[in-house]
Amino acid sequence: MVDMEGVRAEAFAKDVETCRAVASSMRVQRTRTYGSDTSDVIVIGVAMVFPAAVAGAALIGGIATAVYDEAYPNGGHADPKTQQWALVDCMARKGYKNMDPNVTVTYVAATPIEPPLPTRKTGLDTYVAERLAKATNCSAEPRAVLEEKGPGFERYRVQCSDGQTLALRCEFGNCSKEAAAGN
Repeated sequence: MVDMEGVRAEAFAKDVETCRAVASSMRVQRTRTYGSDTSDVIVIGVAMVFPAAVAGAALIGGIATAVYDEAYPNGGHADPKTQQWALVDCMARKGYKNMDPNVTVTYVAATPIEPPLPTRKTGLDTYVAERLAKATNCSAEPRAVLEEKGPGFERYRVQCSDGQTLALRCEFGNCSKEAAAGN
């Protein structure tokens, strides 16, 4: 069951067919093994010592293949439940919303990353300037921009929440408000 609001039927049918093909061709690799490196070394060693044992090694290899094939009856293809999960997740990746409460979707879409804040010039006293701007209720999250730097001083500009601009002068880590230009 899929929320079909705003979904074209032909696009949905095509996406279902694509996801079914992906799910049905899905193969799984079991973690349980039916042999070991030790047994392989023993068989090869015996075959090297006793050339007649090569036929025996071939016989053992044939039996091992038969056991392996029996362990993977679908030729390594995923079981129907795993294929169903793959189908549901494939449809979720394509943007479809599952409405069946009995079906669990394990795919989670990545959250969009917010664009980074624009770069700004900073100085040694940027942190101190931002703390002063916050203390004076200029902004909850002030961003001080370095305007000018000289020997022992830095000038900053902070855009306040109310639209005003706060001018700060910092000298050796001590910041204070500057008088507005023209006053």
